[in-house]
Amino acid sequence: MSRNTKIVVGIIGGILAVCCLIAIVAALVLPRMFENFAESVDDPAAAADVASDIVDYDLPSGYEEQGAMNFLGFRMAFITGTNEQSMIMLAEFPASLAGDEEQMQQQMRDAFANQTGNQNVNLEFVGSEDVTINGQTVTLGTYEGSDENGTGFRQILGVFEAKSGSPAMLMIMGPRDSWDEDGIGRFLDSLE
Repeated sequence: MSRNTKIVVGIIGGILAVCCLIAIVAALVLPRMFENFAESVDDPAAAADVASDIVDYDLPSGYEEQGAMNFLGFRMAFITGTNEQSMIMLAEFPASLAGDEEQMQQQMRDAFANQTGNQNVNLEFVGSEDVTINGQTVTLGTYEGSDENGTGFRQILGVFEAKSGSPAMLMIMGPRDSWDEDGIGRFLDSLE
């Protein structure tokens, strides 16, 4: 075996050894991380804690905290509406994202799509209204559109300052034909 061949074999062996070590560490660490993550997703008490840290609110009849997520400075609470496809999400972002509204909105849309399975909902802006959240005037945008099956959806989205001073966002989404105007209005009124 030539000297160059031995060097190449040594490099390949070293790379394989490093890959094996990474695989072993991943096999030991990642399941614990995902286990902890999954436990917090379906915990109504954790959802209530996270949501109340972001903003004070009252839940209308038929709504309940479902779960929460806390990952790398990003905290989110999921509140289910009057049907399985309706959801209210409150999220608090790391202070480093302050002012990057577009990135926060995209993260919220991705979280909703992952939570509900509605990956392909194309939404267009249809209007806005000003509300008070945590004592601040906040503009909530309303968007409507349909998924690939033709089911109509409505979304309300707005950025505000959480009780901690970090950037936060509210997103309400559900099917247009079962949109709970009264319940959502009561929820929004309670955010003052």
